Amino acid sequence: MASFWTIFRFSAWRLRWTVLGWGIPLLLLGLITAPFYDLVAENERQLRPVIEGLKPLVKSFIGGEDAEDIFTPEGFIALRYFAFLPIILGIFGAVAGSGMLASDEERGILDFLLAHPAGRASFFFGRLVALGCALVGIVGLGWIGLWCGVLRAGSLDFPPGQILLPYTSVLAVSLFFTTLALALSMVMPSRVTAAMTTGFVVLAGEIITNLAKAIVQLETAARFSPLTYFQANAMRGLHIEPVLGLLAFALLFSMCAWAGFQGRDIRVAGDGGWKFPFPRLRK
Repeated sequence: MASFWTIFRFSAWRLRWTVLGWGIPLLLLGLITAPFYDLVAENERQLRPVIEGLKPLVKSFIGGEDAEDIFTPEGFIALRYFAFLPIILGIFGAVAGSGMLASDEERGILDFLLAHPAGRASFFFGRLVALGCALVGIVGLGWIGLWCGVLRAGSLDFPPGQILLPYTSVLAVSLFFTTLALALSMVMPSRVTAAMTTGFVVLAGEIITNLAKAIVQLETAARFSPLTYFQANAMRGLHIEPVLGLLAFALLFSMCAWAGFQGRDIRVAGDGGWKFPFPRLRK
């Protein structure tokens, strides 16, 4: 247990600049975005006919049938702020999750680190928990920024707890993509391949989820997109089932990554190929 906390503290400290590098832009985004609702509210009479006149395909990318909710305080925050967070943090998850172990492995130092008497379990779960805490820190900075932005806006009046509800869904979908990238990095030939595959899932899921709002034939495909279960409008009420579903998949991907990491040899720098954890034969 002591080795777990040692690895956790070291990994968390190493991720401090990552938290600031991703969290501060989210803080500034919330600080800047929220006050713009005052301008939208003042010009609702001119803007509403423009929104209503958009074609369904175009409107699907700004909320679909909910596009006119942009003139309500909750709808504006959902459509102009939270709608972008799954993509931003999905890309973060693709980079961070795929590099949690594969980065050191490709540099040829993972086998050296595991030579210390810490054990694979302490090493894996220490880094995984530290990465999860880093993601919570990034989301927390975003929440602080949005709350400060709401305080600056004259037409918005949300309590901090209500603003926190959509971030619960943000965290769940971000953990989904982070652990997916981690699991893929334990199988695919390189970290870049795992990150690109996860990034493709993020972008494809976003496109399919949006197009399904205008194209009925895509509704079945959209059910398999994790972004379909993201709740940008959770300030009106958070549904716990989609959150638990995303967290369940994140746990499944974590266990798959752990099984892959535990059951295979560590590559040295320069090795390539797929990394399937074939069981070892006993003599």
